[in-house]
Amino acid sequence: MNSTTPTAITTAGFVTNSTTPTAKTIAAFARKSTTPTANTTAGFATSSTTSTPSTTVGFARNSTSPPVHVTTGSVTKSTTTTAITTAGSIKNSTTPAAKGATVSPTTPRPKPATPIPTLSTSVSPVTPSPNAEFALAMSFKILLTFDQDLANSSSLKFKSLKTEMEAILTANYKNLNGFVRVYVIRFRSGSVITDFVLEANSVSPTEIATMNSKVAVDLQAQGYSVDRSSFGGVVQGNQPFIKNYDIIYPGTTLQLTCVVPVTMQMGTGSWSVNGLPVSNNAKYSITNSPPTLTVQDMSGDDSGIYTFTMTQSTLTFTRTESISVTDVVPPIIQLNMLATNVPCGANENIPLECCVTYYLIKNITAKWMDGSVEIPSVQTTTNMLCVSAAYPVPKQCNTKELTCQVIVKKASTTQTFTDDVTLMFFSGATNCDDTTYGAGMNGNTATVLCPASFTGNRTAVCENGNWNLQEDNCVFSPIVTLALFSENLSSTNVSSFVNDLKTTTTSFKSSITQSSATISSIVNILDNTAKVSENLSKTSMQDVLETVSILVSPQTQQSWAGLNSNNRTQSTSSTLLESIENITHGLSSNSFTISTTNIQLIKTTLTFPFNEILNSSQVFIPSQGLPNNTTITTIVFTTLDFVLPARTTGNSMNNSINGIVMLAYINETINNVSLTFDKTNKTKGNNQCVFWNFKLFEGTGGWDSTGCQLDSETNVSVTCSCNHLTSFSILMSPFVPESIEVALNYITYIGVGISMGCLVLCLIIEAFVWKVVTKNSTSHMRHVTVVNIALSLLIANIWFIIGAAVSNVGQSTPEKACSAATFFIHFFYLALFFWMLISALFLFYRTMMVFSHMSKSTMMAIAFSVGYGAPLIIAIITIVVTAPKNGYFRQDDACWLNWYQTKALLAFVIPALTIVIVNLFILIVILFKLLMRGVGENRQSEEKNALVVIARCVAVLTPFFGITWGLGIGTMVAPANPGIHITFSIFNSLQGFFILVFGTLLDSKIRSAVVGRFSFLRSLSSRTRSTSAGPSLSSLAERFRRRRQNVFASDSSTSLRASEAFISA
Repeated sequence: MNSTTPTAITTAGFVTNSTTPTAKTIAAFARKSTTPTANTTAGFATSSTTSTPSTTVGFARNSTSPPVHVTTGSVTKSTTTTAITTAGSIKNSTTPAAKGATVSPTTPRPKPATPIPTLSTSVSPVTPSPNAEFALAMSFKILLTFDQDLANSSSLKFKSLKTEMEAILTANYKNLNGFVRVYVIRFRSGSVITDFVLEANSVSPTEIATMNSKVAVDLQAQGYSVDRSSFGGVVQGNQPFIKNYDIIYPGTTLQLTCVVPVTMQMGTGSWSVNGLPVSNNAKYSITNSPPTLTVQDMSGDDSGIYTFTMTQSTLTFTRTESISVTDVVPPIIQLNMLATNVPCGANENIPLECCVTYYLIKNITAKWMDGSVEIPSVQTTTNMLCVSAAYPVPKQCNTKELTCQVIVKKASTTQTFTDDVTLMFFSGATNCDDTTYGAGMNGNTATVLCPASFTGNRTAVCENGNWNLQEDNCVFSPIVTLALFSENLSSTNVSSFVNDLKTTTTSFKSSITQSSATISSIVNILDNTAKVSENLSKTSMQDVLETVSILVSPQTQQSWAGLNSNNRTQSTSSTLLESIENITHGLSSNSFTISTTNIQLIKTTLTFPFNEILNSSQVFIPSQGLPNNTTITTIVFTTLDFVLPARTTGNSMNNSINGIVMLAYINETINNVSLTFDKTNKTKGNNQCVFWNFKLFEGTGGWDSTGCQLDSETNVSVTCSCNHLTSFSILMSPFVPESIEVALNYITYIGVGISMGCLVLCLIIEAFVWKVVTKNSTSHMRHVTVVNIALSLLIANIWFIIGAAVSNVGQSTPEKACSAATFFIHFFYLALFFWMLISALFLFYRTMMVFSHMSKSTMMAIAFSVGYGAPLIIAIITIVVTAPKNGYFRQDDACWLNWYQTKALLAFVIPALTIVIVNLFILIVILFKLLMRGVGENRQSEEKNALVVIARCVAVLTPFFGITWGLGIGTMVAPANPGIHITFSIFNSLQGFFILVFGTLLDSKIRSAVVGRFSFLRSLSSRTRSTSAGPSLSSLAERFRRRRQNVFASDSSTSLRASEAFISA
């Protein structure tokens, strides 16, 4: 054979234009292969570029995987391991392996539908048309002696006959409905067998049979003798089986439906599993129209290749797929009892039964153990393995535990699973006795197996002669399998899994709605699903909501009452709501709407103002500064009034939900939302707007009214507005961590109140001592800057409060009012910074320009031009540029500059930070200049004075100009850092206090002036005192004040003294 590697066998297929490992082909055609080949039978793969595809009954076309080289009768110089492919057809495949069944060397293979001897040959590569729906592998026999030149695609005889045959075939088959093209693949021996491909978008056996006859006639007319009965073809199914489960779990009933072309549905079909035909029996059930195979109680032994074949006229339709049962589900152990009561000393045996469900029954063993001693037992095997034992009542009546031990054997390991039965003995008369829970005395408990179709246990207590059910942990068995699978769920199979979950819940609705434990188990499944959901499609979300719709249907009301009243399960309703919310986080970006019986979902792109009318509700979001293409997902639940308990943070026990429940999610911060709900009970009063807080009651969840208020109410509806309070850190950062919002709000408003009081006091003091402290130009300018800084900050704070009041109304913020508030806040905050700049520049001028002198009027003109002129220009430009775009103010908290849409906030940030940097630079230069001075007779005194000046600069100028707004930068760089936000809010909101302390109270001249103002009253009181008491405090203060006035009275003071006087402020 001249082959150096293993090859594989493929049934019913042929391969063309292949460049990858090749296969042996039976009744097939191979063309121009340049790589090792795979074995193929009566089918074909073309234009393939993947490695060794494993295909069942298939035809791979337009594939980006390495193609397959086909040899007939032998494998030519194959040097790589090849794939096993069985008669399949895959279109437009881009995956490494074509979808179909892989046949292992030991697995029986279906026989070819039309076995035809093949011969190795090669022909020119031909790529099928990408727009063809079907590709039929066809052949016919010309009664001529085969010439070996016909096996050589480059020979003149081959080319001539190929051209002649294609002309005749095209002339006839082009009249077929949906015809695309026809081409000859090769010629084979056995007379001259012509293999060709017919591509079409529909398949009609009758039409093809008619055209076959016409081809034979035309060939006869051209002098070719044709065997008319030799015409035949195979069409591969191009649609996968329709399955009731995408993931096949042990114990499930599988349904496979084959999609057959409409024109071939009148033929006779048959099914085979792993090459063996199947018929109607206890395991398999076959129905037609459409052809469907039902397989009961799937297990690992049922994994393999499933093939459907249908023959009509000269055409054979076939579809083959690989079906496998998942192996990630552990064995399910069911005991006939978990805890039972036995009369002490009874002369009887205790019946024990342990049944195990597993997808590979032959791989498990089970036994009963009493400690380390095996209890004699009997095994029976049907669709599960059961181990039964009769355990005699021991002489010593001590509580005893017996164990069912299950061992699972795998390829290289074994796993052991156990479950225990507790035997409890009692002495005395029996009070309770029935066939389900056995015997017992009052107060005894018994735990037994669930009824058929359920897994778990039920616990009852003997009370007053009857067993009363205390706890029901029975879960519907198919849900148990899904729950076990969900523990290892990955994002790649979420779509298939939620479809299976929906199918199960809808198919067994009555069994699920009446079982609290089953509902709780499905909620846990949804919670596991939410953890791995990514980019979920509309179809998958529809499956999720169909499942949830059953969980919250009116039929579940009694089950939810039991769950909510049980301390162990009372968080189930909260988990359900949180799971749905988390799943919405992983939805795809597309907009769509989903409606089920009890739920409505709308996912759409936000356009402001946003106004959406839903089922019995409405949501309104005013214009927000959010990025483009921001999406919002809203879900309305109409039946959660009995699912979510009415527990709240208050003490009322008579609360009830009086409307629908709405879930809204957006991946941005929205702080101004208006919600309108129709009342369920229109006679109720004292309605309260609440939201579900998952953290309340130690994570159990409950209704919370924090941040929401009732805005308006009519006889039929309630409108709620939910807002978060404003904090100053929003001025610098669009984000405020939710965990510190409350703390920031308190810090902000308490700080603003203190700040405004301090600013007013500062201005009063300045006015009180103005004439005394402004007798020279240096001192005059220093106090002018302090007054204007204080005034600007005071007015900015007033407008900030106005802006917060304007925007905090729960409806669309009034545009004109908020624009005015934003403008004046912006203007006066900028003025604050520019007056800070004036202070620094004047200090720089008086320190560095020793011999320069500027008149007071000139300095005042420059100061007011820069201090108010520059901020006014910036504020006007900002509103002119951004207002036409509806992007001037934010509206989400207090009125403030927009960030997301127009970046208007930069008109404040850039000037403010620039001034901070300039002031810090000036501070460094001044400090360096003062330290380097060496003028003066007393060197030691000058050094001491320099240290004092440096200390005063660091203590006053740095906090005043740098620290506060430097922290503002931090809130933008690290928006999630709560420490930066809190520190910035404290410094920022208390700036008025800083100005009062460092700008006024620490100024010795001001303190002296205040003392001087009250010196008259103090001198009067001193006259009544004894002169022997010595000089009064007021007289000493007066002397000190006068001395200070003499020192700073003249404008001709040295530059150094002027600088010191300014720094002392």
